[in-house]
Amino acid sequence: MLLENRYVMLKNNYIVDLITVDFITFKENEKVENEFWIKFHIGTKECRYRTTTRNEVADIINTWSTVHGKNISIDESELGGANEWD
Repeated sequence: MLLENRYVMLKNNYIVDLITVDFITFKENEKVENEFWIKFHIGTKECRYRTTTRNEVADIINTWSTVHGKNISIDESELGGANEWD
């Protein structure tokens, strides 16, 4: 869940400040339909997040780029699917 156009929160678990994230990797779960994995890379650490919508993946990526002073405008249709990385 995005908060204040800067933070990602996994309820009752953690909050990540997107300004501290160096880069983001993401992938659709090959075993569970409509589940997406996101990794926030922060220095030598990473934080994992799961979502069930491509739209949330796109929102997180776009918000991350915005807090870093860029506007990449990723659309959910540009995110690919589980088989596109094979």
